[in-house]
Amino acid sequence: MRKKIKAIIFDFDGTIADTLPYTFEKIIEIARKYKIKEENKIIEKLRSMTPNELLRSFNISWLKYPFIIWDIKKAQKLLFYHLDKIKVFSGIKKVLQLLNKKNIKVFIYSSNLKKNIDYFLEKNDLKKYFEKVYVGNNLLGKYKDLKNILKKERLKKNEVVYVADEIRDVLACKKVGIKMIGVGWGLAGEKNLKKYKVDFIIKKPLEIIKVV
Repeated sequence: MRKKIKAIIFDFDGTIADTLPYTFEKIIEIARKYKIKEENKIIEKLRSMTPNELLRSFNISWLKYPFIIWDIKKAQKLLFYHLDKIKVFSGIKKVLQLLNKKNIKVFIYSSNLKKNIDYFLEKNDLKKYFEKVYVGNNLLGKYKDLKNILKKERLKKNEVVYVADEIRDVLACKKVGIKMIGVGWGLAGEKNLKKYKVDFIIKKPLEIIKVV
């Protein structure tokens, strides 16, 4: 990157915290509840499709969408009681330490619950590395929240990069006009992130330092 990066915004699930096994378990439960066909393919599709593509693929009525979102939020609340078993991805803490030394501000922006994120950061001695934790309620409107973060923190688009793992993150960053580092260890994986033309792909957390 030519422009000096002043801040990095991290996603939480699948980027910092390995919540993927829990997420997959709950997604399967929700699929069964709503009798979604091709249950055996739902994880594969979750990794490779946009939210709108998922709804079309499984022929889910928009009328059911609010109820599915409610079930997802319920699963997030229950996650709090599983956080002691959730691990930090190896290498993340070292990256945060190095970013701190370089005086690069670090934030979290996630659609998870703030209660979950705060507890996880405290438990793993990570909270001191973050300026602030931002959370959003709109699973499909992450770009709006990212715009608001830039405005609140007085950051220009070319001074910040988002580190995340999902296709919807790639789409949100493109809509806002900020660069994204896609993590190969998260939900979408390297192949699917490349398919949607993410700006950078990394296989290990320490590669973040090379990119910025």
